[in-house]
Amino acid sequence: MSIGFNSNDLIVALLITQFVGFPSAIVFGKLGQRWSVRKSIYIAIGIYLFVTLWGTMMTNTQEFYILAVIIGLVQGGIQALSRSYYSRLIPKNRAAEFYGFYNMMGKFAVILGPVLMGSVGLVVRWVLMPTAPTPEQVTHVGQLASRCGIASIAILFIIGAILFSLVDEEKGKAERARLSEV
Repeated sequence: MSIGFNSNDLIVALLITQFVGFPSAIVFGKLGQRWSVRKSIYIAIGIYLFVTLWGTMMTNTQEFYILAVIIGLVQGGIQALSRSYYSRLIPKNRAAEFYGFYNMMGKFAVILGPVLMGSVGLVVRWVLMPTAPTPEQVTHVGQLASRCGIASIAILFIIGAILFSLVDEEKGKAERARLSEV
């Protein structure tokens, strides 16, 4: 809304994302079988980075809806692939415990993203806002600050990709076997 779209556009985009997400989970599952789960997750992270950068430049509702479709495609797929990959690394007899931790981290991400966006937006607005701004300057700086806030989310995807690259699947499977015996 802060970059010029109305609340109806946001609701429609949310619905688009949800409806597109389910079939994409199936498609990404096929990609995971064909190319490997890790590679497919990296592809999804790359698409998220592209979408984030495009989101900073979008100017009309058609672009917004296209982004919603792309996000839906990636969101459904990466959720399915991530859970599948995670299930390979956790002990079967402790799945509830480990998935509880997984879900808790997801809730933390739901907080971290908006806090990052808002903080970056506030800092950019504080730095760029003239002392006695005109109404046009307030609008321009506000939109620029919102776009910078959107761009800041790219940091989370980059950090996620780096952390994911550090996952040693073989070591994880060995640890899974050890924990399954306990």
